[in-house]
Amino acid sequence: MCLQISFIQHLAMALRFSKWEDAPMAITCYTDVGGGLSEIVLSPATLVSSAKKWVEFDKEWNRCLTAFNVTALHMKDFAHSKREFESWRWNEPKRRRFLSGLMSIIEAYVEYTAAVAVYTDDYGKVDTQYRLSESMRPFTMGCLGCSSRIKLWSNSTGVDWNDFIWLYEKGDQDQNDLRLHWDIAYPDSDNEPIFKWKKDKHLSDECKRIRPFEAADLLGYENLHAYRLMERKQGEQVFEDLRKPMQRMFGMIGADKWGYFSEKEMLSACERWGIPRR
Repeated sequence: MCLQISFIQHLAMALRFSKWEDAPMAITCYTDVGGGLSEIVLSPATLVSSAKKWVEFDKEWNRCLTAFNVTALHMKDFAHSKREFESWRWNEPKRRRFLSGLMSIIEAYVEYTAAVAVYTDDYGKVDTQYRLSESMRPFTMGCLGCSSRIKLWSNSTGVDWNDFIWLYEKGDQDQNDLRLHWDIAYPDSDNEPIFKWKKDKHLSDECKRIRPFEAADLLGYENLHAYRLMERKQGEQVFEDLRKPMQRMFGMIGADKWGYFSEKEMLSACERWGIPRR
């Protein structure tokens, strides 16, 4: 399905991207979410890079998919060997090579990463004490947790915050809540979240796959998988149980700042944000 955008919005985006071609430090952020309200965590992951690097990223990502005779990466399909990956179920060497190739592309072209996991059961517990669900939804909490880390990174690197564009995969629950809180979190910002399907109009009039969403899906899903393992192992070391290419994930730029909201962090946030008690 292609999202229709107004001529004025399209023109504004085109002008902005045109300017970025002459400004290598201009930044585009793509976010996809692993998990959901029925999972142990909801885990948005954001990948950040310059417009020029995203162009090269697209070329390399497409080459890798073509080499493996795949049209797109959907992590749920890959993880469960469904649809295009059905014949891969018992071919672990091929699966490793595929993920390793994609990870190498992310490492080469992505300038910064952010991921924040929101524990869904803990959110429900805190919501019985504070009016949390009326104030901020888990999707918003996780996404703003990512953007706040990127804000700190932009401050340290000297990138103008108003040169950022924020793209979110369309379709996740509570995206309107993020729109509302974005203006509260960044009242002086010229940018705002833009929601797109994984296959959508992007920089041209044609509908095509937005490949960085697939990379964000990869990181978000693997982050979710790590939290699943932690729950299963009750806090034991899980690093060695992650898929080998995914162990590289924690060496990416920004990974040392990835975080989570558990009950403790949410209670502290409610006090800090002035969320009323029930």
